[in-house]
Amino acid sequence: MKKILIALVASIALVLGTGAFVSGASAADYPGTVPTAPSTPPVKTIEPGSNFKITIKIKAGNAKANGTLRVVFNGKKYTVKVRNGVAKFKGKAPKSTGTKAIKYTFKPSKNSVFKASKGKTKVKIKK
Repeated sequence: MKKILIALVASIALVLGTGAFVSGASAADYPGTVPTAPSTPPVKTIEPGSNFKITIKIKAGNAKANGTLRVVFNGKKYTVKVRNGVAKFKGKAPKSTGTKAIKYTFKPSKNSVFKASKGKTKVKIKK
């Protein structure tokens, strides 16, 4: 009977004792550890001077990233919000024809676990 009681007390001491070894770091967030990859939308053909919209998805596994997308198009800089991994950029095509590049940089929300990433696509402008 003594052996059973000692074994019971020892097992309870082990279970309760391991709680002291668990630190708060195991439950902490790890900012900037999840890689992201912006999708590259297909090349769009639009008319000069017309308005257009491009949807850019920020892929991070099956998680939904939030933050901002900084877009550079035709020499101008734009900022678009990313919600649930989706950013919708609205722009106006220049009057000249040709192929224009759209470059974008994803910046995650403050204290987010996601990493920043970059991407680019093109827009064809012709009549």
